[in-house]
Amino acid sequence: MFLSDKDIMTDLLNSTKMMSSNYHKAVLESANDRIRNTLIQINNEELDMQKRIFDMMHDKGYYPVEPARTSITPPDYTYRPMQQPSMQQPHPQPQIRY
Repeated sequence: MFLSDKDIMTDLLNSTKMMSSNYHKAVLESANDRIRNTLIQINNEELDMQKRIFDMMHDKGYYPVEPARTSITPPDYTYRPMQQPSMQQPHPQPQIRY
């Protein structure tokens, strides 16, 4: 089976994402500051590698990205009264006899 450059780069990108996720979890669970700082440094290196792989894939057209919208529609804060719930009960309440 032949792997294309795109296949290889996609595999590398997915691997770096997985490794970074695992390092991140390890950082969050580290109680020792030296170990935590080392894991942060390794994770940052992994993130840099991921960015370089992404940039190469994007430059070659292997990872197309849609441009972000330049304008954002503001939310509509117009006052709208809430509908009052119906006063009728959907099921009659059972009567309790003592």
